[in-house]
Amino acid sequence: MTYEAKLTIKYDSTFSYNSYSSEDQFLPEEHVTFEVPVNDLTSTQVFGLFKKVMLTMGYDERVIAAGVMSTVFNPDGDENLMRKMCEEYDLTMNEDVAKKVQEEVEKQLEIEKELAKVKKGPMGTVPDNMPPWGHSDMEALGNTPGTPGSYRKLYQENLDLKAKLSRLENPDCPSYTDEEIDAMSYEEHISSEALAAMCSEESGMD
Repeated sequence: MTYEAKLTIKYDSTFSYNSYSSEDQFLPEEHVTFEVPVNDLTSTQVFGLFKKVMLTMGYDERVIAAGVMSTVFNPDGDENLMRKMCEEYDLTMNEDVAKKVQEEVEKQLEIEKELAKVKKGPMGTVPDNMPPWGHSDMEALGNTPGTPGSYRKLYQENLDLKAKLSRLENPDCPSYTDEEIDAMSYEEHISSEALAAMCSEESGMD
């Protein structure tokens, strides 16, 4: 037994001229037919087809995206489905923003407590390779060569949490926040150090 199916969508339009319109700016008629086999199409491919149809009809991509999102996120929608989609695509519902910000703040405070412990070792001693504690203790600790990897990891996590927190507080910011830039810059710094160390080891072997 075989199964075959196809979907056909036809778009027809005509344009009537008036005294205020120029005849050479618009096509007098448009007839567009979309036809695709659907026996094994995924839902993503089906929505891709409808997106092409809507673009042909003159809809803006942002409007199309808003329409697709509204099929799930709307006042009469299934809240369980909304939350599943949020989890799958790393989104946060408006009513959950305050709770998520609080959770991120608590995580950051815990990390800062761990970093603060680095200031003094057992019996109040200062661990080896520690920078002078001053204006930016955490930054100095994170950037000092020889600092244990666990401390650098904590510092990176601290920066990442600050970046997430800044994004939650500024969801509509069109560019990277200062905290996001700090997190990315430190990650690049660590990657550069690791690459330099690798090259140094290879040179030593030669």
